[in-house]
Amino acid sequence: MAYTIIKSDGTTLTTIADGTVNTTSTTLGLPGRNYPGYGQILDTNFVHQLENFADNTLPANPLRGQLWFNTNNSTLNICPTDGESNASNWLTLTSTSSGGNTTFGTVNVTGNLTANNITATNDLTANLVTTSYLNVTAGANIANANLSGTTTVANLVTTNITTGSVTTPGTITGVWTINGSAGGANANAVIFDTGGIYVSNSAGANLYGIKCDKYMYANGVAISFSGNYGNANVAAYLPTFGGNILTVQTQATVLTTGANSTAGTITGNWTLTAGSRLQATYADLAERAETDREYPIGTVVKIGGDKEITEVNADDGVNVLGVVSNTAAYLMNSGAGSDSTHPAIALVGRVQVRLVGKIKKGDKIAAANNGCATYSSDTGFGWAMETSQVDEEKMILCVIK
Repeated sequence: MAYTIIKSDGTTLTTIADGTVNTTSTTLGLPGRNYPGYGQILDTNFVHQLENFADNTLPANPLRGQLWFNTNNSTLNICPTDGESNASNWLTLTSTSSGGNTTFGTVNVTGNLTANNITATNDLTANLVTTSYLNVTAGANIANANLSGTTTVANLVTTNITTGSVTTPGTITGVWTINGSAGGANANAVIFDTGGIYVSNSAGANLYGIKCDKYMYANGVAISFSGNYGNANVAAYLPTFGGNILTVQTQATVLTTGANSTAGTITGNWTLTAGSRLQATYADLAERAETDREYPIGTVVKIGGDKEITEVNADDGVNVLGVVSNTAAYLMNSGAGSDSTHPAIALVGRVQVRLVGKIKKGDKIAAANNGCATYSSDTGFGWAMETSQVDEEKMILCVIK
């Protein structure tokens, strides 16, 4: 009659036929009824159980709760589930030699836990030791620890104190003294890689701020707040601020974008007070207009062509809009386009003009061919400010009206 083997939880493990031995259901050999040599199998099973299947590899066909002594690291392990063949999934129960590993689930200790030396390492990814309240007195050495909650340390020596990330807030309470070292980084006691110092007056105290015996630039040179401030003692050390500066009134002798080729913008409705004036280096009033092609500086133009304006010819006389300029003291319609598509057209003032033929200072000028001007004995659109005896085309400073 076959044997039916029942496990501790009441489930059937296997059925063993008469005269056979089962070696696949468990690590042990299970003999059936009337199997010859069953005594040797039983003795072998007893020995394997006594030595907890001591070997450097897992026992075959393990059952949940089975013990295995790992001879590789001298640890005793427990099988967590039937047939578990991954050694890292077995529970490590204890160690028989120094340096071995022991793993537990959740362990609650009631009362005092006393040991001459407790070393907690993090072999996996989880924290192996977590305490709700840790009181460390003199002589303690905590390496790679994560201290949270309430932790009292008499003297903490560490190279890194963090809340976990640069965006996680933390609090330091008490009166603290920070001592730098002459051999440290630039002899600085506190270095801010990012962020800065913010002093809040949220508590409503009368005195909040930063008190310092000596202020220094980033290069370690002391700042003097006496006398007038200039590049020698302040400005050369200050960075360029790219944000908005909000003031009710600003007083300065120079307002600049940094270079005459760097564009700037003034926004708002502004008024010059009585006696105030705007002064310019150049002397022509200009407006951007679209041309039918790109013209050189000094070209005399009129309204016409495929676009808004085109060059004049000799029969245009005084039918002139203005002159292509690159020296506008004041430029209107400035956002209309670029110098190649919408050049600045001087409408009035001093401007260089392309002129053909001889001219004397004070002579009137009128339109000529190919966008040039020439001497006029009758009416004109301006006057020459220079004299030239050259017949060929040249640039002449003129006043146009």
